[in-house]
Amino acid sequence: MNAAPAFKRPLSDMPCDPDRIQLDYELKAALSSEDVLEMWRLVAHVGEDSPGLEHIPPCKQCIARWNRIEEQAGYVEEDAECVHRLRVGEFELVRVRCDGSQSPFWALEEASQSLYEIAQTIFNAEGNGFTEDFQEIAEWGGDDVLVLDRAEIVEAWRGFGLGPMIAADAIHRLAPGCSAVLVHPAPADARSMNDDQREEACGRLRKTWATLGFVPYGDTPYMIFATCWADPEAKQYALRRASRELSAAWRLARREG
Repeated sequence: MNAAPAFKRPLSDMPCDPDRIQLDYELKAALSSEDVLEMWRLVAHVGEDSPGLEHIPPCKQCIARWNRIEEQAGYVEEDAECVHRLRVGEFELVRVRCDGSQSPFWALEEASQSLYEIAQTIFNAEGNGFTEDFQEIAEWGGDDVLVLDRAEIVEAWRGFGLGPMIAADAIHRLAPGCSAVLVHPAPADARSMNDDQREEACGRLRKTWATLGFVPYGDTPYMIFATCWADPEAKQYALRRASRELSAAWRLARREG
């Protein structure tokens, strides 16, 4: 096994053996744009049938909700379950098909503000074709585009490099036929951050996505890689291999701890 990567937290802090993590993919497509936008939701979680998980506590949101109920003279069942307790993370990806029955530019505009801003970045002013810059990057890999629209790892599972590992699996499964993959390296919720904190968080995320082969896309806030580049393919392979080695490293850390 290769030398273990440096983690931001002691590996023994990981709630349980990462080999128990399962990935559930869910596709949502609107009838009106089903051949243009594929909205994928990926939930990473620990299998509910895994034994010995009683030590994993409920999430902070459920604890706060239960406390509010009790403060209002309500009653919380002793065996109340936190539906997020075994959650590891959640990702949202959008596959944009450019040969569908509807303009992909307008389909992205209708989907969300964040996707519309990406559409404004990669499509020309008329919305009927890619910009020259994007076309130069994306002309060899395929007709479609994959957008990593949202990525979030639960606090208890952060600091172990799982985000890129899970994203590598998603890209490996969903990117075939896509010319490029785009991501916006920004925190999922920055409402409580000031400008300096937000920029620091964005800097950390840029470094995170660089481990997958993403590079800055011109003077935009986005990062990109073309699927025909060798570097992202090699980095994805390395991350998938590291995910297989993580379980052995966790067990070793627990024994040594």
